[in-house]
Amino acid sequence: MADTISITLGERTFTLDREKAEEAYAAKKVINGRNSMFFNILPLKYNWAYELYKEMKNSHWEPAEISVNVDIAQLSMLDEPCKRILKIALGAFAKSQEMFQSHSVYTVRDLVTAPELKLVFGRFVHEENTRSDVLVHLHGSLAINPMECATLAALPALTAKEQFAASKLSPLDRNLDTTVTANKQAIARNIFLINQCMEGTQCFSLWAAIFSLAAQGKLPGTGKIFNKLIGDITFRLSLFDQLLQEMVSENPDIWTDAFKEELTGYMVDAVHLEKELIAALPVADAGLDPEALGTYIEFLSDERLAACNLPRQYHHATSPFPWLDEQIHLTTSHAATIASTTLDNSFDDDDL
Repeated sequence: MADTISITLGERTFTLDREKAEEAYAAKKVINGRNSMFFNILPLKYNWAYELYKEMKNSHWEPAEISVNVDIAQLSMLDEPCKRILKIALGAFAKSQEMFQSHSVYTVRDLVTAPELKLVFGRFVHEENTRSDVLVHLHGSLAINPMECATLAALPALTAKEQFAASKLSPLDRNLDTTVTANKQAIARNIFLINQCMEGTQCFSLWAAIFSLAAQGKLPGTGKIFNKLIGDITFRLSLFDQLLQEMVSENPDIWTDAFKEELTGYMVDAVHLEKELIAALPVADAGLDPEALGTYIEFLSDERLAACNLPRQYHHATSPFPWLDEQIHLTTSHAATIASTTLDNSFDDDDL
């Protein structure tokens, strides 16, 4: 009789042939692993990805569930700088969606080979659809012209951010030779730029202004929707933090001193560009001190760098906005609490 192993997921137990299970486990990699026409998820290698998938699925929400009736009533009475912040935030959010989808985020999904990674990426795509639906819900409910938002978001400082990202992102396609170090670095580079620099750090100046308004009782429905979006971003950051760490572990040729210095430099540039944007926005009218907000972006960028095992650059002892840390779930790291298991841990002799 073949040697077997029992694997328990939740309330279910699966019996697998040990030799075949070990072979399948060894063939799983973030990239350059076995590509199967079947979705053979067991045995799990990247347990964190499966657990993250379940967390993301259980946190499902719909924009239309959140009422913006109070926001509708308030909008006509809101002062012009605050209206401008709202419209710029919506315009910038729409632009970021366009950039994320046009610069190969989905290609990364196709390049990863482990089934459990493809599973959590599937949830990621679902959340992208939700983000687009947010724009439909808010523009429709608040009767705000999206073209006006796009025009207001064409600030030189926002354009500079877009040009920076476009100039640094690497072109990727589904036929990329992922055995070449430079191509592997291209994947890692895009992951870092899109998720750590752009979405993980730069988006928070405008979003902080929305949260500040909501804390004052202004646009509370919009604030709640943005808070839900931040919850989704927390999951996405966990996904890409862990994915980058797994890639580096399996492909140490990526992680040269020059490449680490390159990524760190991108974050420093991203912070500089974001501080220029803060200077161009009426954030004081939303109740935020511009200098303190710039310090917060520096603080946040150090958190993103540390999560990628890169050196902090600003070394602020404390956050200038602890209330915002809680609002954006900075104190909650899903990736840190979901450990990646090893083959020995997955195949415990007690389960035989």
